Amino acid sequence: MRTIIAMFIMLAAITDAQADTSRKVNFMVFQKVQHSFEYDPIMFGNFSQFIQAMQGARLLWLSHSSQSFNGDVINLQQDVLRQQQDKSFNDAGVNCQLSFRDHDEEGDNSYQLSGDCQIHKKGVTLKAHIPFTDLPDAAKGTNVWIELNEDSKSGIAFYANVSR
Repeated sequence: MRTIIAMFIMLAAITDAQADTSRKVNFMVFQKVQHSFEYDPIMFGNFSQFIQAMQGARLLWLSHSSQSFNGDVINLQQDVLRQQQDKSFNDAGVNCQLSFRDHDEEGDNSYQLSGDCQIHKKGVTLKAHIPFTDLPDAAKGTNVWIELNEDSKSGIAFYANVSR
């Protein structure tokens, strides 16, 4: 019995140590609602301040992953299938596969994100590739958000940062 308890204590210690090195990947998708609105490549503020600053755009998606480690693939998906009057189906939603790199393990305090996203909305279908982009760590100073991709035709933009 003592051996089993000791194993659980060791496992809990390993899990706590991993949790200390993990990061939360924060990812937001916006779509313009005002044609004249211009996205900034760098935005400041916590979640609510950032969303409020995007007055000319509507938030389509917000994700706050837990315990992301170097090499993790983060899948984001929210789809709604809706039957149309003609009995066909309409797909609306967000589907992203994002690769997270944590170079902090190597001591250089840098993080990157890349991947592919598909957005299906009424009248809009977007396939976007996000190249590896350096992300700021909100836990190490100012809350900074980096624009990962912007599609001028659909008015959709992707932003991210990492935090503890």
